[in-house]
Amino acid sequence: MPQKRNLPDQLEKSESDPDNQTRKRGCGDPSKYGPISLLNTEGKILEKLLIQRIMHHAYTTEALNKNQYVFTPQKNTVDAAMEVRQYIEPHLNRGGIAIIISVDVQGAFGSAWWPAILQRLRDIQCPRNLYYLVKDYLKERKAVMTVNNSSAEKAITRGSPQGACCEPGLWNIQYHTVLNLQYKKHTRVIAFADDLLVMIRAESIGEVEKNANIEMDKIANWARNNKMKFN
Repeated sequence: MPQKRNLPDQLEKSESDPDNQTRKRGCGDPSKYGPISLLNTEGKILEKLLIQRIMHHAYTTEALNKNQYVFTPQKNTVDAAMEVRQYIEPHLNRGGIAIIISVDVQGAFGSAWWPAILQRLRDIQCPRNLYYLVKDYLKERKAVMTVNNSSAEKAITRGSPQGACCEPGLWNIQYHTVLNLQYKKHTRVIAFADDLLVMIRAESIGEVEKNANIEMDKIANWARNNKMKFN
């Protein structure tokens, strides 16, 4: 028996504004264009209330990794920079070797895979009413773009509309799984939105190279399992 739909179609449709875009100047790559999605007022209110309740649950149950430094209360870029310095500098002062690897997700928030988000919500024991509301909200979403008198509609299967209230929260819920991987003792991984910083300490160049390859293999496997690609 098919699952009953709870949300009206109007809440699952976004209007993309081609005149209000973020892109790299002079770039001819269509993937670099990010049209702002215009959501109806009711949809925005629903998103705001929904993600507030989900994040309240996540923070009160300490379900999220503390090494995400954006979209996290009382954390910012300065905190991330200080974390890097405190982890690396003392080791270098003792004559050790350290390496820092920076990677970011291709497509960023737009690449968030919905099945992985839903699985993560189950993992953190998200209240059932909120979980099923997110599940229904993500189902059969559409984006519509109108230019002059022509209109095109496309089904959306991942990510969230740019500018949506739930975008950062749902991203953090999925991305925290890469921070929770079983890394080696002398490895620390922090995130700033979709940017991932892998810090590895060792006593020799050979050791740090070996450990770096091991850690990056773990992250690459995570990316494949979550249908993501790193730049």
